[in-house]
Amino acid sequence: MGYRTILLERRDHIGIITFNRPEKLNAINLEMKNEIHDALLEFEGDRQVRVVIITGAGRAFSSGFDVGSPSSEFVDFVSLKEEKKLFELDKPTIAAIHGYVLGDGLQQALLCDMIVASDNAILGFIGPRIGGLCYGAFTILPAVVGRRKASELLLTCERISANEAYRIGLVNKVVTLERLMPTAIEMAEKIIKFSPLSIKYTKRGLRTALLNEAHKRALKEGWKEILASNSLGKV
Repeated sequence: MGYRTILLERRDHIGIITFNRPEKLNAINLEMKNEIHDALLEFEGDRQVRVVIITGAGRAFSSGFDVGSPSSEFVDFVSLKEEKKLFELDKPTIAAIHGYVLGDGLQQALLCDMIVASDNAILGFIGPRIGGLCYGAFTILPAVVGRRKASELLLTCERISANEAYRIGLVNKVVTLERLMPTAIEMAEKIIKFSPLSIKYTKRGLRTALLNEAHKRALKEGWKEILASNSLGKV
């Protein structure tokens, strides 16, 4: 399958998805979201791929939602299709992040099992800043950093450094930019030494906050109200 906004690579038992809109700092539009979903399906069906790494081309992992996207894409954008697939994937996922890691980009990383950050990474949620919702973080972020810190990050849209993200437990490791992908690959290589079946069910056991239908319906209602008020991007 050909992709326009992402790159796919296979290294032995490791599948790599690279966000590939560097001229836009890998801002995520509907086409990219659909391609991420399709790439995850492709790796899910490939028995040779045992671990998936997600990273970004150029100067940033992702600057978040592409605010230049047509307004007609907004409703489809919040379908949670690729977020749900990323979270439900039975194969371990590692985000290798650098530069700007904002909004929907940070949500993509948060849905991975582990995060390796370069020391130049800047992380932050931006939903309220543009009149939107940080929908992908509601369930997982409080479990990772605690409800109080999650509230602070989501409501103030404060940006934090990689070292601060490590201090609060949001990322697993902080390394130099040159060591980012080698470190992610080393982590993946540790995992692929073990039984795929054991890894699969260990990951399922860790998945305690699966996005449910009621959660998705509530978020869609929130987005409908925001779109109806024509407030998105006007705050």
